[in-house]
Amino acid sequence: MTRLKKVYKLLPPLLMRDIKERYAGSVMGVFWTFMQPLLFILLYWLVFSQIIKMRIHTDTGEIPFLVFLLSGLLPWFALSEGILRGASSIVDKGYIIKKVFYPSELFPISAAISSFIHHGIGFFVFLLIFFISKGGILPFQIPALVFLLLLQIMLTIGLSLLLAAISVYLRDVLQLLGIAFQALFYLTTILYPITSVPKSLTRFIDLNPFTSLIEGYHNVILYGKYPEIGNILYISATTVIAMLSGVFIFRKLKKGFADVL
Repeated sequence: MTRLKKVYKLLPPLLMRDIKERYAGSVMGVFWTFMQPLLFILLYWLVFSQIIKMRIHTDTGEIPFLVFLLSGLLPWFALSEGILRGASSIVDKGYIIKKVFYPSELFPISAAISSFIHHGIGFFVFLLIFFISKGGILPFQIPALVFLLLLQIMLTIGLSLLLAAISVYLRDVLQLLGIAFQALFYLTTILYPITSVPKSLTRFIDLNPFTSLIEGYHNVILYGKYPEIGNILYISATTVIAMLSGVFIFRKLKKGFADVL
């Protein structure tokens, strides 16, 4: 209990420092928060909406591709960056861990949360504009979105703890993660609806837990309905496993961090 209080007390200042470090020495400051995501969004919109002229058809009609894209891409930015930064956080902060006694689990946790805040601003703005243009928000959509966001944060933290601990001993993990997330991006229903996936590949795409999470966002935001129970159970189970294994492995391996770093 004492350790939890210590972690809780140290996390906010570390989180603020992590956020400030993003813009240290930068003239444009927070402006850069939106530049890279905006570039990707414009690129995907140009290729898939204007060149390929992809259309998203649903039971309730056609959805503009840009709206479909943003509803999954913005959460994906927070998820992927949070895990990638969290996984490298112990290695990156090795100079601190070797010199100062500090709860090392705070580094991946802070990296995961700061990435969520970093990209969450854009996601909030998108939701605000989207629901105003739709004429309002259904009562269930707010708690449903909060639930999905909490699941995403917990999943990101769990995987960050797990991968951060392993990457201290196996540095190749960090290189493999970059490749893995490039592949997972196209294997998750961000650029295309699940209904456009051939039946022979649907089960393979469904095995990706990130697909369940993104489909949850699609259902709540775009279709105005609850996430499918199968998707919720799958992503919830994945989150619990990620958290438990992340905490367990991190505690087991952290004793040797200072010696290896």
